[in-house]
Amino acid sequence: MLPDPETVAGYLAEAAVVVDVRSPAEFERGAVAGAVNIPLFSDDERAEIGTLYKALGRDRAVGRGRGLVEGRLAEFAAAFDPFRGREILVYCARGGMRSASVVELLAGLEHKVTQLPGGYKAYRNHLLHKFQHSLPPRLIVIHGQTGVGKTLLLQRLENRLDLEDAASHRSSVFGAINLNPRTQQNFEAELGRLLDGLDHGRPVWVEGESRKIGGVFMPDALRRQMQISDCVLVTAPLETRVERIVAEYGQTPQKALEQWEQALAQLTRVLGRERTSSMLARIAAGDLHSVAAELLVDYYDPRYAHSMKNNRYGLTVSAEDLDAAAAELEKFARNLDKSPAPGPSRGAL
Repeated sequence: MLPDPETVAGYLAEAAVVVDVRSPAEFERGAVAGAVNIPLFSDDERAEIGTLYKALGRDRAVGRGRGLVEGRLAEFAAAFDPFRGREILVYCARGGMRSASVVELLAGLEHKVTQLPGGYKAYRNHLLHKFQHSLPPRLIVIHGQTGVGKTLLLQRLENRLDLEDAASHRSSVFGAINLNPRTQQNFEAELGRLLDGLDHGRPVWVEGESRKIGGVFMPDALRRQMQISDCVLVTAPLETRVERIVAEYGQTPQKALEQWEQALAQLTRVLGRERTSSMLARIAAGDLHSVAAELLVDYYDPRYAHSMKNNRYGLTVSAEDLDAAAAELEKFARNLDKSPAPGPSRGAL
């Protein structure tokens, strides 16, 4: 039986360092936010032990695991030396033998160490509970056409929830260029960490997003909360939007040409092969300006106008001057503090 989410939160709050002893592949797929990976077994070793367990039973698998670790225990234990004197929380997949054996080893070496009951599975349960029951009661959703500078503006605001940063993706066909997008599990872990850092007694700023941000999905409860939240609209001239896109994606697109090719391939049915080939040639030549302008006018803006046509905005602000826009938005948030939270009739995404 898994521990309740509050118990898991308590273990995490008391830990100075969280150590994941699962294999590197398990860690890569999803881990506790901020955890360090010190694997007890390699990916191949874990696969071998799993095969033994299924074919010959638990005892044979455990015996093989002990044999694999026995010769490198000193090296493994030394990896924890930088954390001596700090509260270490160790976890594996389900709070089983891997983390239990590591805790026993470290305790014998006089480390301050605790095992997370239920392991990563309990942590996942804790996260899902957080998304259902611990969201900020009041959000302000920032909308605006592609390139207006919503992210730049969001970074100037206090008490913000940056979903694109959590996903490590800009939430567009080109959103992964020069980034390393997170898996769904790691996105949710980072989102949970960001939620813990917010002041839930004040309005929280968040950029308007679709349900899917790159390859990951926003929690349903957060999506519903955004749909009934106050909305503001940010505007900027086309020239400014093009400049901001070029600045964000870089002046040397050749380094990411393969990513551009993959992204544009997704638009071939819409733009046509001749047009996408022309865009690729211009990108390779370093001409992002004309490509950005063409994509904004002919692809992004019409789709954005259609998807946002039913939104109602409590404020419209120009983002030509980002600092002035941020000051205006903060004033709007202060005034909202004095009014009732919105109901379901407010702006939709």
